[in-house]
Amino acid sequence: MYYLRILLTIINLGLFGVGSFLCFIVAVSQSLDRLLIGGIFLLLLTFANQKIISKFFSSND
Repeated sequence: MYYLRILLTIINLGLFGVGSFLCFIVAVSQSLDRLLIGGIFLLLLTFANQKIISKFFSSND
């Protein structure tokens, strides 16, 4: 279960964390407000997913 938690954390940060970072980079360089809002939502989704992963595996430790 520990390795599954680590794997899900890496996938979460890899997909959503890097995606939000790229949205921020493109939004700043191209002056696109919709990508800035999308990056914020992706960042919030990353934190929410991480909380879900932590709560799901905390009862099984």
